[in-house]
Amino acid sequence: MDSVQREFTFSFKTKEYLTKLAVPISIPPTISCEEFAGRLMNAHSLPCFVEDELTRELEKFVAKAVEDFHNENGETAIKLLQSSGDEEIGNMADKWARAFTQECVSYAPNSKPKEEAVFGEKYHSLIHSPALETVFKLEHTYSMDVENIVRQRDAALRRLQNKQADEMERAVKNLDITHDDLHVNRLAAIHFDNTQREEAKWDNELRNLQDSQRGEFHQWIKSLHEDMANGMEGPVSRRIRALSDSMPVEAEEVIPEQPQMEESFTIHLGAQMKTMHNLRLMSVDVLDLCRHKPNREGGILRPQPQRLQTALSLYSTNLAGLVLMVDDRISSYTGIKRDFATVCQQSTDFHFPDLETQLRVIHQGALKVNARRKEQRKLDGDLSSSSSSDGSRPTSLHEDGELTTNLKTVLVSMPYCTMKVSYCEFLSHCPTIPPVCSSAGDFYVTRHSNLAQCHVIFHLVSDDSLRSAEINSRHPCILALRNILKYAVQFDILSITMPLFLMYEMYEEMTIPWCTKRAELVFKCVKGFMMEMATWGGNESRTVQFVVPKGISEDLFSQLSAMLPQIFRMSRTVDLTHSKQK
Repeated sequence: MDSVQREFTFSFKTKEYLTKLAVPISIPPTISCEEFAGRLMNAHSLPCFVEDELTRELEKFVAKAVEDFHNENGETAIKLLQSSGDEEIGNMADKWARAFTQECVSYAPNSKPKEEAVFGEKYHSLIHSPALETVFKLEHTYSMDVENIVRQRDAALRRLQNKQADEMERAVKNLDITHDDLHVNRLAAIHFDNTQREEAKWDNELRNLQDSQRGEFHQWIKSLHEDMANGMEGPVSRRIRALSDSMPVEAEEVIPEQPQMEESFTIHLGAQMKTMHNLRLMSVDVLDLCRHKPNREGGILRPQPQRLQTALSLYSTNLAGLVLMVDDRISSYTGIKRDFATVCQQSTDFHFPDLETQLRVIHQGALKVNARRKEQRKLDGDLSSSSSSDGSRPTSLHEDGELTTNLKTVLVSMPYCTMKVSYCEFLSHCPTIPPVCSSAGDFYVTRHSNLAQCHVIFHLVSDDSLRSAEINSRHPCILALRNILKYAVQFDILSITMPLFLMYEMYEEMTIPWCTKRAELVFKCVKGFMMEMATWGGNESRTVQFVVPKGISEDLFSQLSAMLPQIFRMSRTVDLTHSKQK
């Protein structure tokens, strides 16, 4: 029904009479209630003092009548559908909801793609075009400026430290003569403040330079992409080449690279559908896989092959990851974390936030997750106390009351609405991932575009228990390798580098039997995790690199290399010829 007639009644009382008005109204009305009330006032010569009350009553009546009218139409339509088929009301409602959604989506305006996604697409198209050399020259120009600032900072801090050391040495020599303990302590405090102030000054200068370079680089890429789209070399390309060629060529000391021990293997894993993988065992400093040294010879940029491959696969489904063993503090102030932060500062990251920004975001997530862990531990404690009265042992606690599983890293899917590349899906949302470190086996993820041979860094939390020879396959760090491999499968990380000994340095207790036992444990566990990849959806060929500390003996490296063919199935040629029977 398009409309229906309903009778509206209105009564009002004067001094002598009670007047009642009844008029038919078309539902839904074609005019507003205010206009209809005015027409009633003129048509029936109603007194002016009843106009406001008439309008209110008319609005109430129309609202109730319109609601009843639509309800009746809906019930009639449902009865017709029920009589024509055997579908339930829920199924019909789902069909209506899908039809409504499709109708709205078809007419909805297209959402504007994010700026990061647009920049990624432009960079990906340029890096796979003849503009590759131009882009590398631009990056090299910026990296030289950053290296210059870093060199000046290190020199200034070194001069300040030498000056402070001389002042402190003189103060200690003149102790009890011209200086006392109070003066020495005050001098040490002044030195500390001066050092902090100098470091803050250079950090701010470096940060400002990188921010300005990041903005300029994005603008350069946008302009260069427009020039390439027009099919001609525009002023942007010529200016970038001029900037690179006008840079002074400094004679750098060439340090010959020491030959490193390295072995590569090809294996097949799988029960029925076997997948080929590449294994590599190498003795190298793990941070050498992150450092890149742009070489400038005769004014021409000579990028390293590894750096070139990393840039080409930046926005692709062939990513490279690295496992970095760290302590339980989310910072970049001590140990290998500080060395890694220094490597990250050697050049500007034009695609992702800097390391400090990523760590701050992860630290905020750590506070929330640790609070949830504390609540869960309290809940488990209450359950264990209640169950102990029945004589049963708590299954979720150790003998000392600690949780049996402290690896709380959560694997989550992170859809990205504009980019089709899974790398962008992972990296664009990585700061919001909740993995946090507070105990051994936890790991958190950072992503970088300015490293030599890796895009994703898995910061795996470790402790001194790894120095023991008695760890087994249930150790939290071993289980963390499984979760890291699962991350790699989920986000198309086809190359992963991990420490074979779960450490990057050699200690006194790390004898040859200790090393072979640890290597056998890691090899077997990683083999089992790799065989699980088929169930995770990882059927692609992958490369797993095992790193041992630099400087181990050749005999130990040979033993470790000989273990790989024994544990993994090697790819060999099968000889089908038969020998003659005698």
